Amino acid sequence: MACCPFATLLYAILHAVTFLEFTIGADTLPPNQTIVNGQTLISQSQIFEVGFFSPGASANSFLGIWYRNTPDVVCWVANRNNPIRDPEGVFLAIDRNGTLVISSAGRVIWSTNSSGRVASNPILQLLDTGNLVVVDEAGESSSRESYIWQSFDYPSDTRLPGMNMVDDPDTGQEKYLTSWRNSDDPSPGNFTYRIENQGLAELVIFQGTTKTYRTGQWNGLGFTGVSANPGPAFKSNSKFKNDELRYSMNEKKDKWNLVYTLPRDPCDNYGQCGPYGICSTEKTPICECLKGFAPKAQQDWDWSSGCARSRPLNCRGGDGFIGVPGVKFPDMLKFWVNTSMNIGECPAECLKNCNCTAYANPYITDGRSGCLIWYGDLIDIREVYGADSKQIVYIRLPVSELESNNNLQKTKRNKKMPEKRLKRRGNNSSTMSHLKVWTRAIFMQCRFPTAARRKNEDLELPLFKLSMIAAATNNFARGNMIGEGGFGPAKLLVNCVGKLVIVRKKICNETRGKLATMIAAAS
Repeated sequence: MACCPFATLLYAILHAVTFLEFTIGADTLPPNQTIVNGQTLISQSQIFEVGFFSPGASANSFLGIWYRNTPDVVCWVANRNNPIRDPEGVFLAIDRNGTLVISSAGRVIWSTNSSGRVASNPILQLLDTGNLVVVDEAGESSSRESYIWQSFDYPSDTRLPGMNMVDDPDTGQEKYLTSWRNSDDPSPGNFTYRIENQGLAELVIFQGTTKTYRTGQWNGLGFTGVSANPGPAFKSNSKFKNDELRYSMNEKKDKWNLVYTLPRDPCDNYGQCGPYGICSTEKTPICECLKGFAPKAQQDWDWSSGCARSRPLNCRGGDGFIGVPGVKFPDMLKFWVNTSMNIGECPAECLKNCNCTAYANPYITDGRSGCLIWYGDLIDIREVYGADSKQIVYIRLPVSELESNNNLQKTKRNKKMPEKRLKRRGNNSSTMSHLKVWTRAIFMQCRFPTAARRKNEDLELPLFKLSMIAAATNNFARGNMIGEGGFGPAKLLVNCVGKLVIVRKKICNETRGKLATMIAAAS
């Protein structure tokens, strides 16, 4: 009996050595074997590693996948909603049915759902793509269709190459990225990134249930609202804001390199200019109305109310269309799409329904096939610079608006702020007698212009704080007045900035007490 303890000890040592050899460099885990805290699987080409980890300053543990050379770059987390409070005694195992189980102290912390498929000899394998899969070792095929389970079907916050983000209509399974709550907590945060496909796919970011950004519809070459810039990996919301950050991995420096971030600018914010508004970062202000529309609420300075028709539609045959090129298509809130039609058939189809407000060809490839029709409000439109010239949305307008559009557009485009040459002559002042002041007004507009006025603003003139102007003119004292016109009294300002400028004061939004200032430089 004395040899039994020795034999038991020897068996334990041999078993430990065998298990250690298995866990170092191995990419597979057979049934009834386990991975404990401190042990990992490594993909065949040493790219990815899977095991237990503790993020940031957290004392909790999670099962995750990370780049082997950069352990802090975690791409996938299994038990996001079920942290391991005590890492001692925790292990990952695969049973005979191919189910993965994380267990600790006899309690199941996390497990995979059964696919209903029967495997004679299931194994867990970490692939070089970063995909953790359960396959049947007895099977001849290693294709995606042969996977009993795969981590790519359950994304965390990172999209890796080869990851299919399309929802499965057969099983009802949804696939989307969700931000971490913070750098110490990988549980689902408040922002999600997903593909919406209602006949035309687009990428969308939500904050909770509120849509905050969308790329625009896929047009056959790219998304209508963003330039195509494919990268090896997507990482969503790494700073826990409503941004989609696209990264690429620098293999030499073992770190993420930021490629670009979405949203890129204010015009990427969902519905920035409201219904029938169009956003352009090249304009000041950035919002204006589509042709044939006017601001719905002129007292609103944030443009959230959008625009309304200047003239009502005539649904008895008195309507037509005007093309707006180079824009992100409106959101498909109420729509109809037919991919077998051609663009020439779209107008007649739209005019059949008085609620139809616009149409477009959804694809700029394959001879511009298909017809996309919008019903109701058109929202989230922005200019896209460098967009394909075939990317046009046709807005429905009454014929009366179309007939007057050319003359109206000419008039408004040539319309400038009035220039006044102010002369102030004094009997004993030759300097003032030759002073010529040209007033060119730059002011905060009480409403944003229609699209016919879409011209770059002259931003060369200096802007001053109201407090500085008030101090320089002695609170707009009448003694400093040099003239008066349609915008109110003009004041001469000669100090504070060392320039001669003209300022005007006017209340343009009495209900909200907003104050607009107009500034002009002296010639």
